[in-house]
Amino acid sequence: MTEEPPGYSAAHLRPTVWGTRAELDNGQWETVWRLTFATPQPRRSVPIHVDEKSGFRAILETNGGTRGDLRVSTRGDAMSAAYYPLTFTSFAIVNDSVAEIREIQGRPRDWYAPFRDRIGE
Repeated sequence: MTEEPPGYSAAHLRPTVWGTRAELDNGQWETVWRLTFATPQPRRSVPIHVDEKSGFRAILETNGGTRGDLRVSTRGDAMSAAYYPLTFTSFAIVNDSVAEIREIQGRPRDWYAPFRDRIGE
């Protein structure tokens, strides 16, 4: 049996789930992230974050309840690491400017960046 490095524990690992992604006919990609909010939200579509240089656009669609979809369209493959920071920034914008997120893809929000760093706030 090998020893874990100091301060490391497998108990701290949190399995996250990526949003549903699809390549569109025009060559772009769309990833849909299912969000659950702490409070019901009105039915609306809200632009969240755009980065023209990288071809990234995030739009929040809420349905009048506690569920919503963050629709992310990207010029390149949705799983490209270049889009991770933009996606995680979009989560923070939704949480801080629209409504408190409770879950992302059915997992506690604290399992995802940027919320891992906010635990205890």
